[in-house]
Amino acid sequence: MRVISQHGNVDLPYEQIVVCHAMENVIALYNGEKYVLGEYSSKEKAYKAMEMLREAYVGMPIVMQNVAISEDVAKEFEGLKKCGVMVQTENQPSRVDFISNAIFQFPQDDEIEV
Repeated sequence: MRVISQHGNVDLPYEQIVVCHAMENVIALYNGEKYVLGEYSSKEKAYKAMEMLREAYVGMPIVMQNVAISEDVAKEFEGLKKCGVMVQTENQPSRVDFISNAIFQFPQDDEIEV
């Protein structure tokens, strides 16, 4: 997943960064550098923005082809808010693909309600 800063001037791969808050800011650490992803009027809004990022990440879809899953696994996907597509096709191998081409842009301060 790509993470875009609030102002659009930073674009980083989520799987390779550390995201944290510094008071009212959300920052990313990447290759030893610090990048501001969002600036907010309160710590609560910064926390909420980070929560929105996590929700976007766990909501990325999964595609399963010829995979039999148990009822427990189906419930786990539901609990994680995963959306998925299950396909049964003849003469094809089983496979699971995680769709990771999602984009999350940090919202503006006035777009967050706490």
